[in-house]
Amino acid sequence: MRSYSFLFVIGISVFAGYACVPDAAAGYEIFYIGGVRGIYNSAWLGGLAAMLTTMLLWLFGFFMLRSQISGDARLKLGPLIASAPVWKIRYITAKAAANFVVLLVIGAVLLGAFMAMQLLRGESSQLRLTDYMAPFFFVTFPSLFLLASLTVLFDVFPGLKGVVGNVLFFCLWIAVGVVSIAAPSEWWDLFGVSGILNAMAHSAAEHYPSLSSLEASGSFGYYPTQGQIPTFEWQGAAWDSSHVPVRLVWIAAGIGGIVLSALLFRRFEHPEASKVHPHASDRGETPVLPVIAMEHSRSLKLSPAVKVKGARLPRRVKAELKLMLKGMSLWWTLPAIALIAAPLLVTANSVNNLLPFIMIWPLALWSQMGTRDQHYFTTGLTLSCSSPLAKWWTEWLSGVFITLLFSSGAIFRFIAENQMPALLAWGTGLLFIPTLALALGTLGGSKKLFEVIYLLWWYMGPLNHVPSLDFLGVSERNPAHYLVFTVLLFTAGAAVRLWQTGNLSIRRRSI
Repeated sequence: MRSYSFLFVIGISVFAGYACVPDAAAGYEIFYIGGVRGIYNSAWLGGLAAMLTTMLLWLFGFFMLRSQISGDARLKLGPLIASAPVWKIRYITAKAAANFVVLLVIGAVLLGAFMAMQLLRGESSQLRLTDYMAPFFFVTFPSLFLLASLTVLFDVFPGLKGVVGNVLFFCLWIAVGVVSIAAPSEWWDLFGVSGILNAMAHSAAEHYPSLSSLEASGSFGYYPTQGQIPTFEWQGAAWDSSHVPVRLVWIAAGIGGIVLSALLFRRFEHPEASKVHPHASDRGETPVLPVIAMEHSRSLKLSPAVKVKGARLPRRVKAELKLMLKGMSLWWTLPAIALIAAPLLVTANSVNNLLPFIMIWPLALWSQMGTRDQHYFTTGLTLSCSSPLAKWWTEWLSGVFITLLFSSGAIFRFIAENQMPALLAWGTGLLFIPTLALALGTLGGSKKLFEVIYLLWWYMGPLNHVPSLDFLGVSERNPAHYLVFTVLLFTAGAAVRLWQTGNLSIRRRSI
């Protein structure tokens, strides 16, 4: 809990509690049922809190907690844990339990925010704790337990520790959300949306028979409204023992995920450790490592630091690109080449459908920007070799070069077809993406902050054509807005880098 990411998620929870309970004259709705809503009583807000807690924490909570085991390895605690008399199942269970408690704390904060908003809005002064706790117990509790087991499973499952696992879980989050809303049975409603949503919509249709079945289905989003919003009183869903078997299945699935994680967990073992004297253990001998003799001299001198005049920017960018591309396998490179060349090979009608997928493949490269030094504890080393702004400039140019490389096929296609507006919008996005990655990486110090924000932005904007979020100009071109936003991000990120390294200070003048 002692991390900026925890405070970030807490802040999102408090803001969600405020924004999702708008005033009657606010001019918008978050939960839409044909232009009507329930009064802000405990039953209505308790149901909203349960749905929003599961939907939000299954995304932000997962990205916040998904690297607890990898974090132990990064902090060099692996040998200590491996030598400790702790069973694997106990270690994995402790990690899952800790994540579960953190998720419950965040859920409780969001629940408290909704209680405060009920008193603030004043549409119902009777605060019924049972109406808040019943959906929390039947929906939020088992759903978050399953999520806690997935945070551990994705951290030990081979191939899912990095960006691939994050992208797969993001796709899983979208799929679970779609299934939860459209599920005919609560067995597949992991977010608890379908049961609460149907009960609310059924009550709305009873109070307002003019609502069609489509209007009374209910959905989340930002819906502008005009005038006073009609309201009705909802008494809550029927929470009884009939819901228990489904929730027990979810908890059993979570326990199964913990057991599977313990079976896959290798206790921080490294294959190289077994290659030293492989036959010594067979003979019952203790492996002896070779001793390297060193000659000591009293006249040791450090080599003088040589300063080379000139920026040598191309060399630094080349070295940065080598670091970014290091570890990328052939299975990543071949699809990358295909995506670069694809805009030149498909028909004109298919280009726009292809463009968003081109800008998702380099996610593993962009997410390194601004985070590598903190991840490998080399900040002091790199700062002793160059200034913070020079390092910032090098990383930014490397990210722009990567984005330009992946965009080369699309750029040639735009030029060949004389699509100058599309080229301008794409060029703005080409600058915006690495700037966003570097700024968020510098601010958060972790790859996950950029990955979750970029995936959400990419899904809603270029992929689903939300005009204001389409930074690539696939459906709506706003190059001027994103160019200004890019400049602001670049300036803010550079200022944060200078502040972090102690090169930016605000001195108070004495009066």
